[in-house]
Formats: sequence, structure tokens, C-alpha cells
Amino acid sequence: MKCSSQSKEISVKGLLGRIWKLAYAQIDLKNVTLRIQDGSTPSPNHIDVTIGEGNFTYDETKNRDYQLDRGKLNTVRDGDEAPMDISFDFIWDYITGSSDSGAIPTVEDALKRKGPAADWATTDSDPCAPYCVDLILLNVPICTAEGDKETLTFPDFRYEKLAHDTKAGTVACTGKCNAVEPTVLREPNTSPSPSPSPL
Repeated sequence: MKCSSQSKEISVKGLLGRIWKLAYAQIDLKNVTLRIQDGSTPSPNHIDVTIGEGNFTYDETKNRDYQLDRGKLNTVRDGDEAPMDISFDFIWDYITGSSDSGAIPTVEDALKRKGPAADWATTDSDPCAPYCVDLILLNVPICTAEGDKETLTFPDFRYEKLAHDTKAGTVACTGKCNAVEPTVLREPNTSPSPSPSPL
């Protein structure tokens, strides 16, 4: 397989100062893996899910309080924090994992702490809060020339809806993370993409 030409960030110096033109490849779902991880230490339990033909979306909300002065816009202040909204799709093969010892949990097992994931630990520091997991989006371009690898961590995710579609053989998951934005780590792409767990 041929890789695209070497990606880089181009700096052009002009009258208005230095202008940066980003030349990296657009994110491609074929290179993206979704990791669902619990809060066990020092070695968290996790499963890796290939998104495939589905999608993964997240929304950040920044509330602003626009204050008026005699009917005219005046001061702006930050409003209350809002959790991130998360949505992703995955293939519906089995709802729960096998009862055999050492069986791999399904996505729903991991989200619900059931079946083979019954002993998973919550990622929330408050043990009395509802169970949650971390979602980690791993973007590792197949060709190193296509750019760096990037890891986005969405902490303390709790699902709110699982929409099962028997005709399409998919499940659409929506929920919220108890954070205003993901933690992002960008690194040189020197390692291959992780192999997904057989779900």
C-alpha cells in the first residue's frame, strides 16, 4: 500500500506575520479504535472496539451569560459547566459475553458492569456515584507519513440510551462524560494501530 506524501506544517512569513497552513491528513475512521476502560489499578481492564462503518461524535458546550445594560449587550461571563455529550455506534453481535472463564466482555457488558465485566471498577473517584468508564479514542494513521497519532480520553462516561437495530445489526449508544472537554495527547506516529478485541 502506498502512503500519501509526507505531511507537515508549513509556515509562511508575510506582511501579517507568520501564517500556519496545516497539511496533515484528515482523520479516517479506518485508523480509529475506541477503547472502553475501567478504573482498576495499576492495570485497568479494557476492550478495544473498531468503529468500522459507524461513527463517534462528541459535543462540548460552553455556556455564556450575556448581561445587558439598559437593554444593550454589555458584559459576558462564563455560565455553568456542562458535561460532554457522547454518541457512538458499534456492531451488535452478542449482548453479553460467554459464561466461560476468561471470556471477553461485550461492549454492553463493559458499559453495564455485567457478565464477564461484572468485576470491573468504576472510574469515578466517588465510590457512591453510579458506575462509569473512560472512553479512549485512539487515532493511529496506518502510514506514518499521514501524521502523528492522537489519543483523546473522555473520562467518567455513563451511557443514557442504547438503541438496538436488528435490521442493521448495530447498537447506537448515547451518554455523557463528567467533564467539559477530553484530555488530548498527540505523539509521533511510530507504532502500529492496536488490534481490536474479538467481540
